[in-house]
Amino acid sequence: MDKVARIISILFHPLIMPSVGFLLLFNSGTYLAYLPFEYKKMILLIVFLCTFIIPLSMLPFFLYHKIISDINMSGSRERYTPLVISFILFVLCYFLLRRIPIPPVYHTFCLGCAASAFLSLVIISKWKISLHMVGIGGIIGLITFLIIKMQVNLGFYLILAVLAAGLTGTARLSLNAHKPLEIYTGFLAGLLIITSAMFII
Repeated sequence: MDKVARIISILFHPLIMPSVGFLLLFNSGTYLAYLPFEYKKMILLIVFLCTFIIPLSMLPFFLYHKIISDINMSGSRERYTPLVISFILFVLCYFLLRRIPIPPVYHTFCLGCAASAFLSLVIISKWKISLHMVGIGGIIGLITFLIIKMQVNLGFYLILAVLAAGLTGTARLSLNAHKPLEIYTGFLAGLLIITSAMFII
């Protein structure tokens, strides 16, 4: 069971969620999907590098300098420095995307991801929170926005995302990585921040 839980935790890692969100926008069936292929490739490359590849590549540095004790970053304090770096990279990603003539929704989602990282940073300075659930909660928030605001039928994606959230939460509990309240708080934080950002900004 631990092996399955670890695989689920890797598949739904919070760093991959921004890229998943952009792929959803590319395939939303709305005007957002009608971007030239070269634009989509450029956007995804920027997002994937800034929010996944670069943060992940810094783990050996953090391990070598004992900023983190292991790649799981079990302690709340251990997550502080990596999360600061991730927040900075999310902001960088936002400004890079601003240079590309694309619909503002893309910029807003990226800004929402940065806001999620910032709020998580504030929370973990006092209390542990599930970053996995922040990520998957944000994806559900994005799908909810597309369904309500864009009036597009993404029910299948929503069901998949809810199932993924359930699997991820169960996996994190099974690994004793979090307590139930940390799971629920992380999910609600991600859901509310992305939903609010998409509807308000």
